[in-house]
Amino acid sequence: MKPNYTKIYLDLIKYKKKEDTVSDSLLKKIKNIEMANDVFEVERELFGNNGFIDNQKLKSYDEMTIKIFLNYQKQNSLTNMELSDQYKISRNTIAKWKKIYGV
Repeated sequence: MKPNYTKIYLDLIKYKKKEDTVSDSLLKKIKNIEMANDVFEVERELFGNNGFIDNQKLKSYDEMTIKIFLNYQKQNSLTNMELSDQYKISRNTIAKWKKIYGV
C-alpha cells in the first residue's frame, strides 16, 4: 500500500504555514505524485536543498525510480560518485542496483 502523499504534503504545507507561497504548479505536482522521483521534486521545491538533505536517513525507492536514476546516470555519463552526490544516495547502493537491474 502506497502512502497518500497528497494528504501528507498538503497537511505539511498548512502546518508550516506556507499556503501563500505555494504555486499552482506545485499543488498540481503534489496531487499527481506517482513515484518516489516525484516526491523528491516536490520536496526540493517546498524546502529547497536543506530539507532534502536533512531528511535522508530513512528512504526507500521503488523499482521504477531506481531505473530512472540509472537511466539518468547513463544518459548523462555520470559516475556512481556523481550520481550519489546529486541524489544523496550511497555509491554502494548504486553499484548494488546496477548488479540487480543489469544496467
